[in-house]
Amino acid sequence: SQIYVACQNGRVDQALSLGFLLCWIAGDLTNFVGCYLTNQLPIQIVTAIFYVNMDIIMISQFVYYKLKNQKMTKCKIFQ
Repeated sequence: SQIYVACQNGRVDQALSLGFLLCWIAGDLTNFVGCYLTNQLPIQIVTAIFYVNMDIIMISQFVYYKLKNQKMTKCKIFQ
């Protein structure tokens, strides 16, 4: 739901910080590694992979909109 709303308004780079997103993915990656190393149930491993993938999507959105909004700002300055 947050990914969809972010696509609609295009303001991901103002709503979240990159540091927060990196801490978030670090936590989900350690969760995945812990699930894998301790032979947890397959559903737990799949859930951990799902969360890591969602984090990657959020970071990708952040970078995309950050670059897009910077480009738009530069275009407005030079007009």
